[in-house]
Amino acid sequence: MTIRKKMALPAAAALLVLAMMVVASSASATHVRPKGASPFYASTVPAFQTCAAPNRTHAPPLAFPSCNPPVQTSPNLTIGSPDANGAAANSTGFIKLKVVGVAGGIDDTDVVITSTITDVRCKAGVATCGSANAADGPDYTGEVQGTAQIQITDHNNAPTAAGPFTDTATEVKIPFPVTGSCAATADTATGGTCTVNTTADTVAPGSVPEGKRGVVEIGQLQINDGGIDGTVATADNSVFEVQGIFIP
Repeated sequence: MTIRKKMALPAAAALLVLAMMVVASSASATHVRPKGASPFYASTVPAFQTCAAPNRTHAPPLAFPSCNPPVQTSPNLTIGSPDANGAAANSTGFIKLKVVGVAGGIDDTDVVITSTITDVRCKAGVATCGSANAADGPDYTGEVQGTAQIQITDHNNAPTAAGPFTDTATEVKIPFPVTGSCAATADTATGGTCTVNTTADTVAPGSVPEGKRGVVEIGQLQINDGGIDGTVATADNSVFEVQGIFIP
């Protein structure tokens, strides 16, 4: 019995050490990452409501149920389209994300965020509108807000909020809203122009730290209107455009 006890103690100690090594290893684990993934560029297109009560069928080979007529998600904003509202099709839109700086001792790493949507027009009832156009609604002069659900995997985590933030982990999905402004144009054939020129660190200071090897997964990019009051801070906003392509 005495011999068994002497052998059991070292065995238990070894298991404890092994468990501690596993915990330590998992706390400082690395994660896979690419050599680079920048810039990210996406065109934007008008958003339409999901087909919930189909009354048509799409042509083969994509022969799935469809809904007639199409309905824009935003009741507040639109763009020119001759077959829909008689105005010329002058709208284009994009969102671009570009990583800048090199990881080092100075916090110069950031993500530049730029976006432009042209020919943005008010629908009836919107308060923030500029000059009238020759066809369809006037120029929109309120705010828009771009956002997406992002998921970050990096070396910037800790067991508690007190830090130090050195552990590798994947954060829960979070929104990252960025507000842009819209201005009227002198051209009566084109609506307002909405723009964003900022950086991630400007929007959320400290969100792009040095040397943390962040892999950021980006969900669908959406552009929300400012509601009938043109202000994104109020709750009456709707999805105006989403990332996508147009096929003539």
